[in-house]
Amino acid sequence: MTTDESTHQPLPASDVSRISEIFDAYADADAAPQGPRCMTPAAFARAIAPSVAAADSASSLYAAFFAVADRDNRGLLTKDDFIHFQTLLGQKDAASRLPFYAASRSSATGTIEASALGRLVAADATASNYVKGKTHVSYAEFAQLVDSARADRIRSAFAAADADASGSIRADQASAIACEFAPLDPAGVVASRIALLAQPGDGKAVGYPAFLALVSLLSDPSRIRRAVDEAAARLSPKSDAVHIARPEFASATSILSPLEIDVLFTLASGHAAADTTTLGSIGEIVQSCYESLAPEGHKQQSDAAAAAAAAAAAHRAKPTRTVTQEALFQAYNFAVGAVAGGIGAAVVYPIDLVKTRMQNQRSAVVGEMMYKNSVDCFRKVIRNEGILGLYRGLGPQLVGVAPEKAIKLTVNDFVRARLTDRDTGKIALASELFAGAMAGGSQVVFTNPLEIVKIRLQIQGEMLKETAGAATPIVRRGAVTIIKELGLLGLYKGASACLLRDVPFSAIYFSCYSHLKTDVFREGERRLGIVDLLLAGAIAGMPAAYLTTPADVIKTRLQVVARKGDTVYTGLMDAARKIYKEEGFKAFFKGGPARIVRSSPQFGTTLMCYELIHRLVPFPGEGHGDAPADPAAQRARLLSSQTALFHAGNALRLMHDANY
Repeated sequence: MTTDESTHQPLPASDVSRISEIFDAYADADAAPQGPRCMTPAAFARAIAPSVAAADSASSLYAAFFAVADRDNRGLLTKDDFIHFQTLLGQKDAASRLPFYAASRSSATGTIEASALGRLVAADATASNYVKGKTHVSYAEFAQLVDSARADRIRSAFAAADADASGSIRADQASAIACEFAPLDPAGVVASRIALLAQPGDGKAVGYPAFLALVSLLSDPSRIRRAVDEAAARLSPKSDAVHIARPEFASATSILSPLEIDVLFTLASGHAAADTTTLGSIGEIVQSCYESLAPEGHKQQSDAAAAAAAAAAAHRAKPTRTVTQEALFQAYNFAVGAVAGGIGAAVVYPIDLVKTRMQNQRSAVVGEMMYKNSVDCFRKVIRNEGILGLYRGLGPQLVGVAPEKAIKLTVNDFVRARLTDRDTGKIALASELFAGAMAGGSQVVFTNPLEIVKIRLQIQGEMLKETAGAATPIVRRGAVTIIKELGLLGLYKGASACLLRDVPFSAIYFSCYSHLKTDVFREGERRLGIVDLLLAGAIAGMPAAYLTTPADVIKTRLQVVARKGDTVYTGLMDAARKIYKEEGFKAFFKGGPARIVRSSPQFGTTLMCYELIHRLVPFPGEGHGDAPADPAAQRARLLSSQTALFHAGNALRLMHDANY
C-alpha cells in the first residue's frame, strides 16, 4: 500500500536507532532467504501491539495494519517499511489516518467506500442515513464519523451498565468500560483506584460525569504529561515530591477540565476527593499508561535505550574540552555567528534604512515633513535615489555586523552553558535574562561604531537632496571619511543609549526564543525544522524590538548630524527631555513598527542560519546534528504514537464489530 508522504515529519536519529533495534529483534532471517531480514505479519503484530491488548487482538486486529506498513505489497516488511510505519504513527491524526488507510487499502484518492462504514454508523440513524446514499466518503468525513461513533459507544456502554437508570454504575463496571476505550491495565493500580471516584453517600457508584472525565483523561496520557509540564513551569516546585493543591494546579494549566483534574488528583493520591498530590504521583499515572501501551518486547529495550541515552547525555554534559579546545570552540561559534549575522542583515537592510530615516524626521522642523509614513519613505527613496539607495551604508553594515552578531550569539551561548544545571539540563528564567543581557552589553563595543557610521550614510541621501540647489551643496562622503571625521571617541557617541537598547533587547529576545522553541514548537520532542526555527526567531524579535524602540530613537538622535534648525542634544537625559517636550510621548515609538518588521525577520533569519550551520558543519567531536534526544522526550513521543495506535485499533473494532 502506498501512502502520501508529503506531510510526514522525519523521525529523530535516536528514534530511528530505537526502531531499528526493535525491527532486528522481531525480523526473521528465513522469511526472505535471498534478501535482508524481513518481518512477517505475525511478528509485526507482536512488535506493535500494546501490552494491554488481548492475545487475539495482537494476532488479528493489529495485524490489519500490516497492509499499511507493507508499501510494496510483498507480504513482508523491510526495515525501511517498519520505520516508515512508525513515522506514520507520529503524525497528529494517526489515530484516524491509520484505520482509514487499513480500510481503504489506498490513500491515492483520499476516499473510502461508504459500505465500509455500515457497522460503524449503524447505531446512529442520522449518520446511517447520510452514509446510505453515498458510494464514497472523504477522509475528513471518515475521521469525524469515527470520533462520533467512539463517543456514542462509550455512552451506550455506560447506559447498558446502568440497569436501574440511576446515572451511576459500579466501580468495576466503570473500570471495565474504561479499559476498553483507554490504555488502562485492568490489574493495575490506576484501575484499582477507580472505586475512589464513587459519589459521596454511595460507596460503590461512579456517576456519569466522573465516568466521562475518567475516560477522557486516560484516553490521551500525553495530555496529562503536558499538563504536568505546564504546571511545573508555572509553579516551579523544588521537587516532584512537593505537594501541590488542586486549585493551584488547576490555575497553572488549561489543558485539563476541572473534573478531569479532580479525577486525576484522586487517582494520583489514592484518596477520594484529594485536595493535594505531587507531580511525581501524577507522573506515575502517565508511567502506568506508558507501560500499558508499550508492546511487551519494547519495554526492556526502551528502558535500556533510555538509560544509555541518559548516560550519554551525562557524559556530554561534563566539561571535557581542554583550554585550547574551548578556545577553538568559541572561535567556531564566533565564525558561525558572523556568517549567520551577515545573511540576516542583508535580508532586511532596506527596512532598516527606512526605519532610520523615519526616526530622524523631526516633527518640530519648520515646513512639511519629508515622509508621511514608512511606505511613503520607501517609495521616495526609490524615486529619488534608485533601488541602490535602499542599500546605502550596507558595506560597513556587513563589515560591522559580523563581529557584532557573532559576539552576541557567542556570549549568550557561553553564559547560558555556564548557568545551565548540568544534572537537569534546565536554566532558570533569571539566568536566561542575565545571559541575554550580557550578550547585549558585549556587542556594544562593535555596535556603536557600526551604527553611527551606518546612520550617517543612511541620512546622507536625504541631506544631499535638500541641499541640491544650495550655493554650497553637501558632498557625498564615504564610510572611511566619516570614521576619520568622528575619531575614536566620536565612534562611541550615544553608547549609553546603545547599551540602554541592546541590553534589554537581548535579554528579552534570547529568553523568548528559547521558550518558544521548547514550549511552543516542542523542541526535545522532535527536531525543529527550518520553518520552526525561523518562526521562533521572528516571533521573539517582535516584543524585544518594540519595547526597546524609545532607546533606539534617542540613540539615533544622538548619533545623527543635526541639520540647521534641528534641536541639538547634549546627552541621554537631555535628548529624552527635549523629545518629550517638543514631540510628545509618541515620538519615542517612531519607527517602532519598522523595527519590528526589520528585527523580526532579521533575527529569525540569523538564528535559523546559526542553528542550521551548527547542524550541517558541527564542531569536531560535538556532533550537533546527530546528538541523541532527551530520553524523557523520546519516551513522550513513544507514548503519543502508541496512544494513536491504541485508538486506531479501537476504530477498526468499531468498524468491524457491531456489538463492540
